[in-house]
Amino acid sequence: MLEGVGLQTIGGVLVTIITGKVTPLSCYIGLSHFEGDQVELEQPLGTLGCEHDMDRLRIFFEHQSSPASGSDYPGLNHVGAKYLFQGRDVTAYVGASWELGSDLVHMQSPLGIVGVETNGDVRLYVEHINSIVDPNEGHTAGGIKFIF
Repeated sequence: MLEGVGLQTIGGVLVTIITGKVTPLSCYIGLSHFEGDQVELEQPLGTLGCEHDMDRLRIFFEHQSSPASGSDYPGLNHVGAKYLFQGRDVTAYVGASWELGSDLVHMQSPLGIVGVETNGDVRLYVEHINSIVDPNEGHTAGGIKFIF
């Protein structure tokens, strides 16, 4: 079940948490379930990322891979921006990102993103990532993120 949790995963989690604690960035770790066959990763999906909000614009970098597999390197890595629609309890967003090149990802960049998440240090979320170039290429995930 946790074959993919090795030194690289543990190091990535620690670096993500420390970065979130000592910089102005909000960094997160999370787990989710996804639908779609455009990313060759096993369930559950692990997520590491950092983001920075500037008013209604969020700049982010994110890595997705599976803790259940030791053979999904480099996973899904993308960097981009999201426009935020902030409410009292939830934040919705739309944005775009660029996938950084993985043979496990079958979506052409640029990618469009739409999602919603709860506010706070523990966030429940649902997000859809789709190729802007080929709308038939998409990936939907929902899960939980812990913010540091």
